[in-house]
Amino acid sequence: MRSSLALGCALALLGCSQESKRPNVLWVVWDTTRADHLSLYGYERKTTPFLERFAQEARVFEDCQSSSCWTVPSHASMFTGLLPAEHGAMHGAEFLDSKLVTVAEHLRGAGYSTYAWAANPHISRTENFLQGFEVEEHPFDEAVRERAIQIFKRKVPESVSTRELAQRAEDRGTNPWVIKAAGELGREGFARWLDARAQKEQPFLAFFNYMESHRPLIPPREMREKLLTPAEVDATYATEFSWKDTWAYCFGLYEYPPEQLEVLRDIYDSALLELDGLFAGLVAELEARGMVDDTVIIVTADHGENLGDQHLLDHQYALNQALVRVPLVVRYPARFAPGRDRSPVMSMDLFPTLLELAGVPVPELGVRHAQSLLAPKASRVRISDYQRPFPKPLAAVRKEYPQHDVARFESGLMSCTEAGRWKLVQRIGGPAALYDLENDSGELVDVSKHNPEVAQRLREGLGRLLRSVRPIGAPTEGADRDAEHQRMLEMLGY
Repeated sequence: MRSSLALGCALALLGCSQESKRPNVLWVVWDTTRADHLSLYGYERKTTPFLERFAQEARVFEDCQSSSCWTVPSHASMFTGLLPAEHGAMHGAEFLDSKLVTVAEHLRGAGYSTYAWAANPHISRTENFLQGFEVEEHPFDEAVRERAIQIFKRKVPESVSTRELAQRAEDRGTNPWVIKAAGELGREGFARWLDARAQKEQPFLAFFNYMESHRPLIPPREMREKLLTPAEVDATYATEFSWKDTWAYCFGLYEYPPEQLEVLRDIYDSALLELDGLFAGLVAELEARGMVDDTVIIVTADHGENLGDQHLLDHQYALNQALVRVPLVVRYPARFAPGRDRSPVMSMDLFPTLLELAGVPVPELGVRHAQSLLAPKASRVRISDYQRPFPKPLAAVRKEYPQHDVARFESGLMSCTEAGRWKLVQRIGGPAALYDLENDSGELVDVSKHNPEVAQRLREGLGRLLRSVRPIGAPTEGADRDAEHQRMLEMLGY
């Protein structure tokens, strides 16, 4: 990193003159990344060595919460500053309402050039999420598809145990098993776009969505070898995790042996190390052009991932901390002093923060639940929303196992969290449970009977906030995906 902490402090003292200069923005979302598996947040494996070095000159938010547990509602909240109940993008309505004004539209209207690179098919113009981005690129674009396939094949060894992966690579269609694993294309696209800009002095917003830690997990061998023993590496290539078994495990119809779940965690951690390297590549592009200190650099996630937590896999049917506690790191020495910040914040707080940094008025919309990270409050009520459960796995299990009880998975969930300790999870139309996060990080014991005043306070806080919510967005009428787009989503488990 070219700047030092001393330089960061000096820049902060420049005050008004520095604030008047509109910064660039590099905004990186690691899709499906839980904070507690990053070494930056105390995890025992060195999954994020570069991010740790980078964070020495950044603000690390220790207690950041996502607005939901999966891609569509959480990205919609980050892009609009609205709660899911306000923007309306969720299961059954996965398209962002075109009348909502995204952060990219605000910044573009204020003179920013805008670029997006997204591996997740949900984060695309097809589903209206990339409103405001002048240039949109994906690893499944026709122009780079062959490169994506070659990158994928480089990660897959020639062995019988990975025959399924090898067969997937031969599928020349828009195959998410291939395209989601081609994150290095993001750096190449970013470099081309930076150098092709006609007005180099124009500030920019560059957004990235990487899917390396989203199933299917395909980290390269060198990442596995850096974290695992040779025997553990071999096990990661010999173990398959099908979607059918995944959902059967969640619904109590199948058991993964503990050692197999440990293999899944090993692969996941290796994928995080790969993400760390991909992020380092983006920062290197800024350093090569002398842009680091003129750029707000953000690393966050849309949601986390269950790895056997609460007998769940993937990121549906729950709002536990493994899913809603996400990393948030912001580097911009002019306005963010380096250090650790335990303020209760949310990833959707990036919406007003970026507008404020760019000198763009923050619109008066909704209940203004999003708050600027430039002046985070010491106390606030934060909610996460999963009011519409994922219907496809439920329909499949009801058809195949009509006598099996899946009622608890069929109702929506809302959670309400206070900073530091208490969390209420309300089942819509059902009971609520209170968890003491200080003493029960896995959220396994309902302590509402022993703490009735706390449970009542959080129920009332959740109720007041929800009563104040007014829907602003609505499902986009007549929005249809083509067959290829739908196929990509289904192969990724959507």
